[in-house]
Amino acid sequence: MAELKDIFALEAEREMPESWNKIHLYKVGDFWRAYEWSAWLIAVITYNDEVRMQTKDRKPLHVTRMRRTDVEGATYCTVGFPIRSLDKFIPKRENFESKEDFHAIVTITLPQPSDGSAITHERLAEAVEHWKETIVIKQPASRRKKAIPDAPHSEARAGVGLLTKIMAYPLEERTAMENMQFIRFLKDQVIAIL
Repeated sequence: MAELKDIFALEAEREMPESWNKIHLYKVGDFWRAYEWSAWLIAVITYNDEVRMQTKDRKPLHVTRMRRTDVEGATYCTVGFPIRSLDKFIPKRENFESKEDFHAIVTITLPQPSDGSAITHERLAEAVEHWKETIVIKQPASRRKKAIPDAPHSEARAGVGLLTKIMAYPLEERTAMENMQFIRFLKDQVIAIL
């Protein structure tokens, strides 16, 4: 498999329109793994809730967000699924191109915005970043074991922070998909508090 830094560099090269709809998959054992923009394409575009509800098991795709070790303060998102489940998670694809034994590129069709406006790099990059922010950062196992609330009122402080985010969110200015992602973020935050 390629080095993570090389994968991150490839995922960051999305300025050209012909790269916007490409999903880079990396074989890890018996699984395909996608990172960053590619992970967003799978989680939001190809295996969205509408598609998921048509599957037999209806299980959501698990997205993991972790801290990068090579760049201070940076995070990355990843999704993975069994190799045999490619048709389930990317059902409508235009092309599947195997680059190497461990790397494949899947081309999909991007949906047109509901408001009729053009798809731009800025809009897509903003959507990817917004989506990433809705995913809770997974802490390394050693940190999770040591995590102890600093005060009995830590849940209350977390709830106030959550209410602030809800009040500040521009619901009317966002698309239905962005609003659904925000609700998912809120759900994850409430679960983290409980």
